Amino acid sequence: MSESIYSSRAAWNGAVEAAGGHLLQSWEWGEFKSLHGWGVDRVAVQGSSGVAAAQILFKRRGPVSVAYIPRGPVLTDSIYPRDQFIELRRLIDSSCRRNRTLSLVIEQNEPLPLCGTFREVGFVRGPVHLQPARTVKVPIDLCDEALMAQMHQKNRYSVRLAGKRGVTVEQADATEDAIDAFYALLTETAARNQFGVHDRSYYADFMRVFGDRALMLFAKVEGKIAAALMAARFGREAAYMYGASSTVHRADGAAFVLQYDAMRWARDAGSSTYDLWGIPKPAQLAPREEGATGATASMGEDMRGLLNFKTRFGGEIVDYPPMMERRYVPILSWLAGRYAFGQS
Repeated sequence: MSESIYSSRAAWNGAVEAAGGHLLQSWEWGEFKSLHGWGVDRVAVQGSSGVAAAQILFKRRGPVSVAYIPRGPVLTDSIYPRDQFIELRRLIDSSCRRNRTLSLVIEQNEPLPLCGTFREVGFVRGPVHLQPARTVKVPIDLCDEALMAQMHQKNRYSVRLAGKRGVTVEQADATEDAIDAFYALLTETAARNQFGVHDRSYYADFMRVFGDRALMLFAKVEGKIAAALMAARFGREAAYMYGASSTVHRADGAAFVLQYDAMRWARDAGSSTYDLWGIPKPAQLAPREEGATGATASMGEDMRGLLNFKTRFGGEIVDYPPMMERRYVPILSWLAGRYAFGQS
C-alpha cells in the first residue's frame, strides 16, 4: 500500500492495532461518531518500517468544517518517525482541503516526533482537551488474586463488601430494555454529580457498533440495579467508557466490583491494560473545608471521590500531551472550533 486510504474495517483495524493505536482511532469509533454529526476520513502512508495512519473526524458548519484527530495519529516508523509524520501530514492537509476545513485539532495519544516549537512545524497550541487530559491505566494481564493485590486496601475491601452484601454482576446484551435501564441510571447519576449526557441513541449506537468489542455490565442488589458501565476493547487495551450508579445503593461496593469484573472480561479477551478514562488534575480539586474528614463526593468542582475511586485500583497515572491545532483559515478558526467542539 502506498498513499492510500484504507477502505475496509479489517485492514484499517489490523494496521492500527499492530501499531499500538488507540481505540479512538479504530474503525468502529469513526463509524459510531458518523452517526452523531461527524464526517470521517481515513488516510495512511506506508514506509519501510511500518504504516502511519490518521482517522480524521469532521464537523460541518454550512460549507466549511473543523477537523479533529482523536488520540492520534498512529506512527510506527522508529527510524525516521519525523519524516513519516511529515508525509502523513501532507495527506491530512489534502483531506482537510477537500473538506473545506478551517482548523484541525490533534489530540495526541503520544508526543509526536517534532522538533522545535509548535509554530515552527505549522501548529499552535490547541484548545482544552476534548478527551480526558489525565487517566489511570491498570495492568490486567494477571490472575484474579494479583488483580486484587495491586489495589489499595480500601478498594479491595469494597470489592469484597459487594459479595457480602449480595451484589450480583450481570453482563447484558444491548436490548432495548437494557439500554433503557442503563440510560435511566445514567441520567440519575448526571443529575446528582452535575455532568451532561448524550441522548439515549448515543449509548445504544455505541454498543451496536462496537459489537463483541463492547461490554455492558449491571451490578444488582436484591434485583435492583445499583451500578452500570459500558466498556470497549481495542488491540491490547480496554477502556471504561460510560458509567452510572444508584443514589440508594452506592455504599454496597457495587461500582467497585463492577470495575473489577470489567477488568477480568477485558483480560480474558486478550487485553493487557484497562484505561479508567479520566481523573482530575490537581488544579481541578476543590480544597477541603477545614475539619472535613473522609473522602469527599465527586460533585461539581470537587472530584476527590472520583480521583480516589480510580487511582486505588492500582496502575499508572498517564498525562497526555497538549492539544495541537493547525489553522488553515486563522481568522475564522476560533469561532468555528468553539461551535463544533462545544457540541461534540
